[in-house]
Amino acid sequence: MPSESLSINERKRGAIIGAAVADAASMGFHWLYDQARIRTLEPTTPEFRQPSSDDYKDVPGYFAHENKLSGDFSQYGEQHQTMLQSLADNQGVYDKHHYETAFAKCFGFGGSYSGYIDHPTRDTLTNIIINEKTAVDRASNLPFSGADEIKRKLLTKVLGNAKQATGNELKRRVEAAVRLTDDDDYLVQHALNMLKELDTVNVHHGADDTQLPALSKLPSLVAAYAGNDELLSVVDSAIRVTNNNDSAVAFGKTAAKLIEESILVGEVRHAVDVAKTYAETEYPDNILPLLEQSLAELETSTPEVTARWGMACQLKIGFPSSVHNIYKSGSYTEAVRQNIYAGGDSCGRSILLGAVMGACFGIGTHNGIPDEWITKLNHHNEFMNYLNQLVPTVST
Repeated sequence: MPSESLSINERKRGAIIGAAVADAASMGFHWLYDQARIRTLEPTTPEFRQPSSDDYKDVPGYFAHENKLSGDFSQYGEQHQTMLQSLADNQGVYDKHHYETAFAKCFGFGGSYSGYIDHPTRDTLTNIIINEKTAVDRASNLPFSGADEIKRKLLTKVLGNAKQATGNELKRRVEAAVRLTDDDDYLVQHALNMLKELDTVNVHHGADDTQLPALSKLPSLVAAYAGNDELLSVVDSAIRVTNNNDSAVAFGKTAAKLIEESILVGEVRHAVDVAKTYAETEYPDNILPLLEQSLAELETSTPEVTARWGMACQLKIGFPSSVHNIYKSGSYTEAVRQNIYAGGDSCGRSILLGAVMGACFGIGTHNGIPDEWITKLNHHNEFMNYLNQLVPTVST
């Protein structure tokens, strides 16, 4: 049973750490589609296996993490940390521009991430580049009575500040940058007009995609907005940053309700029931049947039902597998291991199940996240620094 003594802050921290640890623990066998091979290689403790191409020889699978070490994040875990970092840097407030900039800075050209780039990430980055170029071209082509050299300088100042601020603060910075060298009202107004052209493409650039990366940003976002009426609107926006698709948003909102209730109440089956009630109202034709399917086969193991439903990256199969695992497992460790033994896109499924189980069972408890698993995270101090900024250790 979950610990009823956990505070809301402890559950928030459990959700965020739980998702990160589950991803790293699953990465060694990520996208290995042969359940028997996984059981043979690691019959009891499959977590934190060092990725090896030998494990994937002569069986269905895709070895994507050649340069990764045990304890590293997959691309899902990196996306999870990117949202955590964005919220921590922005005082716990979600801002679409801030998050998208952090995402592009991590995964784009010259970014900090090194590893496999999935389809929705590639398409999102491409869309951002194309739309930014379109906006810059429009800003450059605005009528201007001055010299071309001055116009180029104005655009440079606008673009430089647009990477660092938004809204009224961005306008203030642009005006200050122009007046620093040219205290001229016409030049200031032209720079602000350029800024408007950039704002006209402030749309969601996410891929038209229905795969599990849509859920990667949820644990930190839900922790920041649990109990807040704005939760579902920020979830909608954040998912569309990478997965601009109505079905992906539907799965994401349902998953967000599941994580939120795990944080607010801390009881697994109650949280699933709340998510099911939400789906009955909002998505009775697509999400609800999958939840009912998950709960109808609890006598069967998660690896068995996942083998039948599918092990790949689509939300329509990864989501019910995760919910089945969450509802059936009695501890965080059991859920993570069952997820790994289910094979396929184990890292994609790990974010949701890790968040729910971490929130409900806590850290270091009998059924919770093992302390020694947390210490296995590479870049542990960096991750914990972001976590402590977003969710302080003081109980509330």
